[in-house]
Amino acid sequence: MILFSNVSKTYENGTKALDNISFFIERGEFVFIVGPSGAGKSTLIKLLMHEETATSGDVIINNVNVGALKQNQIPYLRRSMGVVFQDFRLLPKKTVYENVSFAMEIVGASKRAIRRQVPNVLSMVGLSSKAKMLPSQLSGGEQQRVALARALVNNPAFLIADEPTGNLNPKTAMEIMELLDDINKRGTTVIMATHAKDIVNAMKKRVIAIEDGVIARDEVRGVYGYED
Repeated sequence: MILFSNVSKTYENGTKALDNISFFIERGEFVFIVGPSGAGKSTLIKLLMHEETATSGDVIINNVNVGALKQNQIPYLRRSMGVVFQDFRLLPKKTVYENVSFAMEIVGASKRAIRRQVPNVLSMVGLSSKAKMLPSQLSGGEQQRVALARALVNNPAFLIADEPTGNLNPKTAMEIMELLDDINKRGTTVIMATHAKDIVNAMKKRVIAIEDGVIARDEVRGVYGYED
């Protein structure tokens, strides 16, 4: 579960990115974070990943107060989450298999566990036949599937997707969303920041809308609600 309790974030230049926001995300939910550019979505995502810390208030992830973590505890927090970005962030000289297995290697997984788990997640995202290819040999949609497999290979409690369809055409974007929906139905909590109006409107998931650093809407089967 994820709890933001009266969270504010003010940067050194005086910009107030988030202003006393509170919300609760239950295990197994699928939540879209939407809002105009500059509304505070990216800051919220960075707080979840502990790339930023709150100026005030509490960010609680799986009963752990993130703001109270010591530096050497942060990697253990991040192991509980998978992250997918707009620009894929794959290692260009590693194959599809190696990109995914690397995520297990850095958390100390055994070679036996890697050999068992990596083919499973590549099959889940439909890339079993592409395991030996390099990222440069893949389409954008296939690269995002690799990124998803990498995010899921350590069985995270929740998945953070930051504009994951931003570089994809509409058809491919919907295929990625169907995959995310399937992953969510298997029990993984999904939190996705997006500007993709058509996707949000089509999927009818919970929508948290942020405007000027505050929560403007929190709807169970919400819509995008903006023209951008």
